[in-house]
Amino acid sequence: MSEFTLPKKIVYIKPIIKKGNWLNEGHSGNFMYDNAKLIVTVPVSADTGELVDPLTKEEREFFESKELSGLDFNKGDLSVYKKTNQRTGDYNYWHIFEYRIIKNQGIVTDKTELDRLDLSKPMDYLKFKLLMANSGFGGIVAPSWDARFDQGTYRIALVDSDYEEETSASKLDKKAEAYAFAKKISKSHTKMFEFLSVYWLENKNAKRPSIDSSVDWLKAEINKLIEDNLDEMLNVMNSNYEEKLIIHNGMKCGALRRVGTTFMFADGTPIGNSIMEAILYLRDERHNEEKLRLIAQIEAN
Repeated sequence: MSEFTLPKKIVYIKPIIKKGNWLNEGHSGNFMYDNAKLIVTVPVSADTGELVDPLTKEEREFFESKELSGLDFNKGDLSVYKKTNQRTGDYNYWHIFEYRIIKNQGIVTDKTELDRLDLSKPMDYLKFKLLMANSGFGGIVAPSWDARFDQGTYRIALVDSDYEEETSASKLDKKAEAYAFAKKISKSHTKMFEFLSVYWLENKNAKRPSIDSSVDWLKAEINKLIEDNLDEMLNVMNSNYEEKLIIHNGMKCGALRRVGTTFMFADGTPIGNSIMEAILYLRDERHNEEKLRLIAQIEAN
């Protein structure tokens, strides 16, 4: 008798929105066009030419037991090797079993929940195993959210509810940290301007703030970063921020300049092809004299 039991777990089905898609994120067809269908069936193994078996031996024994599963399967019904006999109406279950997603009208994002499967329900568990059977090489189902970009063929991802809860809790912690930082610098127009300027140095798509920007505009931009670019904001906050600020202030007073991606002193001496290279240059004890001169120029301004 099978020792398998149905797990008490929820799995979410989420779309995979690939960046660089020719349709932008705000287009309703960025995942599938409205009313289109995604039909998932049991795949055929490229090695054997046979159906991939979605179930383990223990799972198959469980589902083929009416007493255990409550489903109307007999022994052998869920074998991938069962032959279909059209004359008698006897068929291989896996030839006709499928999972369908119909795209509703509207915009889909990577936060959209296309479906949810309650694995404590027998039919939902079979759907889950069908989807998992399509997670191998060339499959269309990513077995987890973190694996969603592992193969270019993946279209949808299976997201464990535990992962979703952990991710949500982690995001709340990150937001709390970002809001605490924002509250601290919001008391000073200069500090908000400096932070957004440092963020601009590291993120080419960011808006460069003006020293004349209003307090309300600066606060609104920082709030947008928390909501839309949280990880990038935390990276700026927690990674060499004071040294990045020196570089920003050096540029502001004219002691440093940037041409393309290259940072250099006013006399044209390069110090790095990225902000991190510039930081490492200034950290080098051999360049202490240049660093002290830079700081003196910043303080004088």
